[in-house]
Amino acid sequence: MILALETSDILCSVAFWEKGRTLVEYNLELPQQHATILGGLVEQGLQFLSAEERQKKYPVDSIESVSVAIGPGSFTGLRIGLSFAQGFCFGKNLPIAGISNHQVLAAQSIAHIGPLFTAIEARRNEVYLAEHEWVENAYYRILEHRIVPKNELEDTLPEKSQLVLPKELKIAPEILSALKEKQVLLVPERRFTAGVLAELGQKKIERDGQDVLAELEPLYIRPFAGVV
Repeated sequence: MILALETSDILCSVAFWEKGRTLVEYNLELPQQHATILGGLVEQGLQFLSAEERQKKYPVDSIESVSVAIGPGSFTGLRIGLSFAQGFCFGKNLPIAGISNHQVLAAQSIAHIGPLFTAIEARRNEVYLAEHEWVENAYYRILEHRIVPKNELEDTLPEKSQLVLPKELKIAPEILSALKEKQVLLVPERRFTAGVLAELGQKKIERDGQDVLAELEPLYIRPFAGVV
């Protein structure tokens, strides 16, 4: 079983995942409340799984690893999620997998349609833009990430590429129209959810191994950007 934690944005998301499916997932939109509610959501999930009718099938001591979002995103939110994940893993001697929010978006793309890019809000009318490569088994690895002004997306993205956008990202209609004229496939309204994060964490550990617990840090492309 995998415990996944997502606290990079307004959504506080916790999921317990096993063998290709989410067993239980909680998603709450409570800005600036992650530190207050994260531990309670994890405890709520553990209590749900430990109920008499489920504990034999999903024993809570069968958690094998923790997947945690490392950004880019809210400086405070990322620190809250990562600190909780590191403490949980340290106390139970579990492996940890840090997953970029860009990879969470890429996992929700339309597979194999053009060069793949993902964009995340960076404030200052800019986005964090990442380009991905397909590895295998629905796993994407980041080739490059950088900060790009929103009004330069048309010039930055190649023709017939694919751009995956989270629900919270706001881009002016004229920019979106210009991208469509360039035959960029827009995949909007995606969410940073722990259910997607959990599966990516398992794939990362299987492919690349676990992260070093004490060395795992949030992905800050621009220090302290996106504080909410």
